[in-house]
Amino acid sequence: MKLLNITLVSALLVISFYVLAIGKAFFVPIIISIVIWYLVKTIATEYARLKIFGKNTPWAVAMFFSFITMGLVIWFLIMIIDSNINKLIQEAPFYQVKLQNIILGFCEKFNIPEVPQLREVLSSIDFTSTLSSLASTISSIAGLTAMITVYLILILLESHTFENKLRALLPNKTSYNRVQKTIENVNQDIKTYVKIKTFVSFLTAMLSYIVLLIVGVDFAPFWGLLIFFLNYIPTIGSIVAVLFPVTLSLVQFDTIYPFIILLVFLTAIQIGVGSILDPRLMGKSLNLSPLVIILSLALWGKIWGILGMFLCVPIMVIINIILAKFNSTRPIAIILSAKGKVK
Repeated sequence: MKLLNITLVSALLVISFYVLAIGKAFFVPIIISIVIWYLVKTIATEYARLKIFGKNTPWAVAMFFSFITMGLVIWFLIMIIDSNINKLIQEAPFYQVKLQNIILGFCEKFNIPEVPQLREVLSSIDFTSTLSSLASTISSIAGLTAMITVYLILILLESHTFENKLRALLPNKTSYNRVQKTIENVNQDIKTYVKIKTFVSFLTAMLSYIVLLIVGVDFAPFWGLLIFFLNYIPTIGSIVAVLFPVTLSLVQFDTIYPFIILLVFLTAIQIGVGSILDPRLMGKSLNLSPLVIILSLALWGKIWGILGMFLCVPIMVIINIILAKFNSTRPIAIILSAKGKVK
């Protein structure tokens, strides 16, 4: 019986991931809509705390300003990407050749063996292709704007009727109160995660952008934006966020000092904000195991490409929050967590 259950669960997982892979065009807009919805609700909660004539801002007004704020933020992000990505793709071959020459020259200077093999590895790296894939992913998201907007409106309309449906499904008051409390706790934990992670990512990106601007690195706004998104991916995202602009400085400038300055300051920012401030604000209970993060990146990257790699950690955190709220699935949440501590 136990073997049968394991087989059924395994088969269900395989079928689920297959459906997610072939249904990418359907599921991705929904996932993005849900993430944006939580961002909108989080912003609206902050607006609702503002006092107008001594009273809290009405929820409808707070939601209106929240949607306006989110729209302006998305427009600002699109403007930064649009004004930088094409220029970066054009410059990518020049940067790639210069980086190859620097690495090969370093190997020859210090008599490092196996340079031919290294040359083959370097020649296989294609910055232009990587950046083009990133640009294609961003363009595909922009193309889904209308569909995402429709889903957001539907979620907004559905949220008003959800409580009535829940009451109809659970006429017993005790059962209703227990389920409603669980849903409220899940929503609160998800909003806490979204709010704190967005704040921490924004702070990291702004501090990094200031350093990039002072040093004079090309495409500083784009790298700052990339750092913002990459910081949603713990550990690995932080490493990649530092690696890109630091590598660019190595090929952009004729001296090594900008490289050293960026390496020191960007790493210090990542450690200071990501390793000290973030855990204090977030708490260990919402953190995932590094192994789970790596496996999630590989799995969701295979299913949904670059976009899946950006979405995988928020998805896994939300799943883990939900799993932690039920006794039957709580052991799974403990296994997925960083140190076995879940709420």
